[in-house]
Amino acid sequence: MIKAFIKIICLFAGVLLLAGCSSVTVLETWHNSSSAEIQHKKLLVINLNLDENVRKMYEDVVAGEMTDSGIVAVAGHGYLNRGENYTKDNIRNAVTKSGCDAVLTIRGLTTGNQQIHQQGQGNVLYGEGLIPSSWDDTLIATLQVNLYNSEQELLVWSSRIKARDDDNKFIESRDIGNLLIKLLKRDGMVHP
Repeated sequence: MIKAFIKIICLFAGVLLLAGCSSVTVLETWHNSSSAEIQHKKLLVINLNLDENVRKMYEDVVAGEMTDSGIVAVAGHGYLNRGENYTKDNIRNAVTKSGCDAVLTIRGLTTGNQQIHQQGQGNVLYGEGLIPSSWDDTLIATLQVNLYNSEQELLVWSSRIKARDDDNKFIESRDIGNLLIKLLKRDGMVHP
């Protein structure tokens, strides 16, 4: 009887451990202390990625996870057509059309052991002329997530995240969404 009970507990613990494993971890976060009191009510989620299918799925999943947790978020592809680059004016128009008060961008920095080379963000709103990244199917990637306040046109929050399951974009985007919910709430960046 005791052996059967111990086996059931071990099995239950194993299932919980597997179900609770996330494919993403936080490397670092930063937030602008002067704008820490601004809680954003609606986020425009933009995945800066050359693969349009990955971009749409990623934005839909991250925005969906946030919405399910009480954070109002919308996928950027419904408001922003990706061209060669994302320009400041294009993103401003998307913010106006969507009624969002913040923009959350997600882009790849590294994939595997290789640096992804692309134009940097600069110090302007949303990174003028930011070129989206193209991610290879590898097991590890480093992502940069930025939150911009659209009214002040300022970067107010940033995080670097390591993804262990980069070959499965659905799992990665789901885990990124759940992690961002915790981080943005913890740092007071979103309306609870």
